Amino acid sequence: MKTRFTRTSLYLALGALATSLVSVQAYGQAKTTYKEKDLGILPAKQEQPDLTGLWYHINERQIQQANEEFTRLKARYPAWQVPQEVETELNRINGRLKGTIKPVVSESTESLQALKKQPDKPASKALPLEQFAQLTPKARANTPKQKVETLIALSNQIKRTDFYLLMGWTAIDKGMLEMATQQFSQALQSAVRDIDKQSAQQGLNSVTGIKLQQALSLRDTTTLEQFLKSDNSGYVKEVLQGAAWQQYDLNNYDFADALFSLVNDYEGRYLSLSAQSSDTAKKRAFDLACSINTEVFIRRCADGLASRQAQFYDTRRYKQSIESGEALARLRPLSVDEQALIGWAAKEIQDTTTATAAFERVLAKTPTDAVIANELVTINQNDEATLNRLALRYSAVKSILQERTTRNAWPRKQFWLAYQNRDARGVTAQTKDGLSAVYGINTRSRSGSEGLGNFDVLSQYIGIGSGYGNWLWQVSLDYKQFYSGRPQVGDWFGNNQLSGAFSGISGFKDKGLRAEAHYQAPDFNFYANLEYAMFDQPVSAKVTGQISATKFLTSTTVAATLFRKAKEDSLLSQTGTFNADHAKPWGYVIESGIRGLVAHAVADNWSVAGTAQISRLEGEQVADNSALSLRGDVSYDIATMISPKLDYWRVGPFLSYTSYDKNLSGFTVGNGGYFSPSQFVSIGGYSELLTLEALNWQIKLRSSLALSRVEQDDDLRFPIGGAFPTADENATLGESSDTGLSGNLMAEGQYRINHNWIVAGYMGKAFAVEYQAFEAGIQVRWREGQGGGVTSDELLLSSPRLSGFAL
Repeated sequence: MKTRFTRTSLYLALGALATSLVSVQAYGQAKTTYKEKDLGILPAKQEQPDLTGLWYHINERQIQQANEEFTRLKARYPAWQVPQEVETELNRINGRLKGTIKPVVSESTESLQALKKQPDKPASKALPLEQFAQLTPKARANTPKQKVETLIALSNQIKRTDFYLLMGWTAIDKGMLEMATQQFSQALQSAVRDIDKQSAQQGLNSVTGIKLQQALSLRDTTTLEQFLKSDNSGYVKEVLQGAAWQQYDLNNYDFADALFSLVNDYEGRYLSLSAQSSDTAKKRAFDLACSINTEVFIRRCADGLASRQAQFYDTRRYKQSIESGEALARLRPLSVDEQALIGWAAKEIQDTTTATAAFERVLAKTPTDAVIANELVTINQNDEATLNRLALRYSAVKSILQERTTRNAWPRKQFWLAYQNRDARGVTAQTKDGLSAVYGINTRSRSGSEGLGNFDVLSQYIGIGSGYGNWLWQVSLDYKQFYSGRPQVGDWFGNNQLSGAFSGISGFKDKGLRAEAHYQAPDFNFYANLEYAMFDQPVSAKVTGQISATKFLTSTTVAATLFRKAKEDSLLSQTGTFNADHAKPWGYVIESGIRGLVAHAVADNWSVAGTAQISRLEGEQVADNSALSLRGDVSYDIATMISPKLDYWRVGPFLSYTSYDKNLSGFTVGNGGYFSPSQFVSIGGYSELLTLEALNWQIKLRSSLALSRVEQDDDLRFPIGGAFPTADENATLGESSDTGLSGNLMAEGQYRINHNWIVAGYMGKAFAVEYQAFEAGIQVRWREGQGGGVTSDELLLSSPRLSGFAL
């Protein structure tokens, strides 16, 4: 079917679509067929049927519609003798004639010649309109305007619905909008069939749509408002609302706001105003939110107040920040941070009364918050009566008054060595040479493609440890539960593609043992661990472990680690698995290699670092592989610029590169099921923050965001080949490449409950071009003796076993 991409056709389609689809969008383009316009000329009451519609479909090459119309006529007129020319043309468009199909007649003269081939029948007054209906769209569009006006006059005389519709649509095509409105209005009044009424209403909506689009293109809101007031069908409102959202999507927020205002769409107005960069628009969005008494807008008003409280503080408008916080408190309870911000702002303008009240409310909720307690002491240092009252009520204030906690960082984090040397901070913070017992649980989840791309591990462990001389040691028993996604029918797994439901292993439980020791000297750290796990996994367990050493120079730190560990990307790589019929195991990839680190302090607060790792990967019935990883970092410590509550806050850019010789990421025999791109390059920035040492609590936050590029080669699905003759040994994994954002966020913390008990935990989320991962863990630790704080060497992820270096 031919499509005419004229401006008028576009307006026509917009109106039709807006009514028939009840859409909020007012723009679009659609094909308007003879059937959709319902231009079919009703058969006259005569022995021979009217072939207008049939010839129209034949001329337009609407094969299905032509066949359906032919079948309808045959059924309605059983005695009809089908003209030879009709039968010939039907055979031609259906491909039942031999030879080249001739082009369908497209000009009006040729259409009339086809009409002349029909059997003679009495001339009728409607003949000009019937002949006009049989013209091609191109011929009708090229008809002179004067001729169209004559036909419209004839249509008004005959008063047939189909002719009204025919001339209405033609008038739209010719831009004769008022005549089109008159024809569609007459059609709507005379129509009997629902389809005719719908077509007439579509026509009226199309005219309105054209006028609306003209006003929209001119941004004539006055005219649009007049259309809206005069419309009772809801069509104009729908078009304007759709146009408003389109303008919003096009970032034309001013015009979108004007349109949303016309239709009283508060949601759209709020979003349009909020999206604008001007302070005036954002103020209007805030005022709008606070003027509407609904749950959503009250919440937005509260969010706006919270944002303004922080913004006013950041721009040093402290009094306005306090007022915003107090107004927010009248809408909902303040969070600890929001309450504290009132205190910080009041402190800046030396409003001691307001600051004291705010900090007291914070300390009542977080009684061990030494930072807030210290602020209470600082702002009231000349008011002995207030200090005494605070000391009686808050133990943290009392501790600060008795002894100010030292906030200097311990650069090398050698707290065991500090304790051994009887450093006052170390002794006060933690007794490290007593017997300790730990229980912990952690989980790790890797999400990838459907099925085996997903992998979950849940681990529990108990351990005991202590100190001896310059050594710290610990022995632990692990209990792990592994869960993997199941391959789907048609997936490559084992030695072929699965043809039925997977009946093999998708998870199991097992145990393991590990032991570790840590040694510290004034300028040297050493660490070692051994692990044997899992006892009953599909592929025989192996001994794994690592040896790590660190040398501290004046301004440079050098570290190196030898390691042998399981590749923990999937059930296949970490423990091995069985093929689909649970007969043959393969997998359990062991990665052995060396990694190194060099970090150098360039200037005050500035440092550069480089890490490198080379490794070899081997597994049962898995092809051997090699890997190389490089990373460079530049960091600047901004802690002193931000807050005295921080031990450090390092920020800076990084560049990393990882490469594997082979892509063995599949789950067929010979593959290891681990992410092994030929290239994985990331460039971005990172941040690492640590709060003060030796307090009752500590938090460490790490994050990074990078642009990453990953490329995976098209390697074999059966890289070792030959073992399974039924498999297609020439099948490949498929080559792929992708570019996108990658990053991670990790939060660690620990809290001393009392002298003997500490609880620690972590939670992290990572995403890259090819996968997402989540991990979390918690540990409860008991140690004999006395302690009054925590140190970062006992944050769970600071263990050299997990961090990779004895730092």
